[in-house]
Amino acid sequence: MKIIQLRVGMVGTNCYIVYDEASRDAAVIDPGDNAPSILKAVEEENLKVRYVLLTHAHFDHILAAHAVLETTGAKYVVPEGDTWLLKRENMGEFRAFANGYTEDAPDILAGEGTKVSFGGLIAEYMNTPGHTPGSSVIRIGDCLFTGDTLFRHECGRCDLEGGDFGQMLASLKRLHDLEGDYKVLPGHEGISTLADERAHNPYMLQATGR
Repeated sequence: MKIIQLRVGMVGTNCYIVYDEASRDAAVIDPGDNAPSILKAVEEENLKVRYVLLTHAHFDHILAAHAVLETTGAKYVVPEGDTWLLKRENMGEFRAFANGYTEDAPDILAGEGTKVSFGGLIAEYMNTPGHTPGSSVIRIGDCLFTGDTLFRHECGRCDLEGGDFGQMLASLKRLHDLEGDYKVLPGHEGISTLADERAHNPYMLQATGR
């Protein structure tokens, strides 16, 4: 498995292109903006994008989705609890940043345990609400793509519509309790490991009563 990380859009959203080296089959996770840079990376690596996967549907994770879907023919996988956020009128204070946004209907509504495969890789959804009702962590191999649930030594904000801090703590505890260690690739800022978050993330420590 290879991973390309791109920082896109006005708030520095992490978009990830995950691909199988042998088949060149790929998935694009959270195409938040700057579609040309995403598609350039796909072309340079000669990849076949099979899926666009969302961890959640806030504006800064979806603005380039239409262009990527249209260009690659990929299937659109959206957490079931966040379909309402695909509509521009539901972007609230962020509507002004979505000029030119085109809404696409999901091909697959993802819930707990939803799996899609591309090449020799399997992406599995874990529902981790708190940031949004549908917020999810996508597990691929030894990597957790945590969206805006878990950041390095932080967690996502819970004060936007659909957010719930109690649910966030429950989600962080669930991640804490996973067996073994994982690489943590969040929706913003730098990467981490689950072991490091267990030891140093104050919200995860709060979630586990430590």
